[in-house]
Amino acid sequence: MSSLKEIIVFTSNVDEMRRFYEGGIGLAAGHAGPGRWTFDTARARLALHAVRDSEEREIELGLETVALEAAIGRLKARGVEVGELRSGAGGRWVRLRDDEGNRLSLREATAAPRGGAGGGADRTPAVATVIVNCADLLAAMVFYRDRLGLKVASEAPHWVELDTGATRLALHTRPSGQNHPLHAAQRVAYCLESPDLDAWVDEMRARGLHFATAPIEEDFGLYAEALDPDGNIVVFREPRPAPPIEEELAEAFESDEVPHVVAIRKPVLKAARAVSRVALRPEYHETKAARPRPESEIEAPEPRPAVASVRGAGPEHARLKPRTSRDTKRAKAKPAIGRRRKAGREAQTRQQSAAATASRSKPVKRAAARGTRRT
Repeated sequence: MSSLKEIIVFTSNVDEMRRFYEGGIGLAAGHAGPGRWTFDTARARLALHAVRDSEEREIELGLETVALEAAIGRLKARGVEVGELRSGAGGRWVRLRDDEGNRLSLREATAAPRGGAGGGADRTPAVATVIVNCADLLAAMVFYRDRLGLKVASEAPHWVELDTGATRLALHTRPSGQNHPLHAAQRVAYCLESPDLDAWVDEMRARGLHFATAPIEEDFGLYAEALDPDGNIVVFREPRPAPPIEEELAEAFESDEVPHVVAIRKPVLKAARAVSRVALRPEYHETKAARPRPESEIEAPEPRPAVASVRGAGPEHARLKPRTSRDTKRAKAKPAIGRRRKAGREAQTRQQSAAATASRSKPVKRAAARGTRRT
């Protein structure tokens, strides 16, 4: 893994740039050689390199690796064009460019510490983030992640952070509209961070520094912007405080998605609502797609023999038609018991009527009937 150790600003006006960063911002300057100044921050180091007026003013990102030859071999195998290997007082390095033409350098790690000590309890500024504003975020992520081999620390639709050590490298989609920070329109921007931005801004204003953007509170934190003598936008930022544990625990339950709910049991009435409901995750009830069988395993259906649809053609001259001629089950005819029962009921009724008529013709009953009529 490569770590981001140095941000090199190529300029044709080294003296004014040095006064800006040293006298205006308040960074401690160190002379590193003819036309070269360095500023040690709490994290990555900021350097100024003098160039001629005819040369391009650009910003170079210095990555550091342990095994330089192995890293060069991997880059060439992935199709990255790498310059020639150079060596000097600062060690060995090679230069390359990304797909959008931004300048990079890959250096071999040395035993001596480079840059700051990684931040402390004081208010020493730190180059916390370097932002590469790209036209094609996907292509830039493929280059830095797949070709350079940097690991993705966090990913959002328009912002991708890569793990490059204490100083993070961020890929940001270059906006086309307005209402964006000034540094979003610049190809490469670097962000200096301090725990108390308001106090630091007051100190820089007292030293005569003019801000292009006063401190503004946004979703990503408090930030301000200033322009150096070459027109590069420098970002000043205060890190956001860590959220309380209550907010972190509540994040997992805050969702705008509509849950999938079904009733536990059917309602008693058609118009009634089910009182008890349970949330179901759709993946629990996903049906697995059936594995397609090869044609060699698929058996052709056996043809059924034709059976004549004739009355009484079933087994043992039954009235029903069998399924096949080899059907072992006999088709049973329903017995005609309805007419028998009806005839039995009618016979019983006739017998009861005949018995009643015969009983009325007896002498005892006729005499009793005559006596009742006389009274």
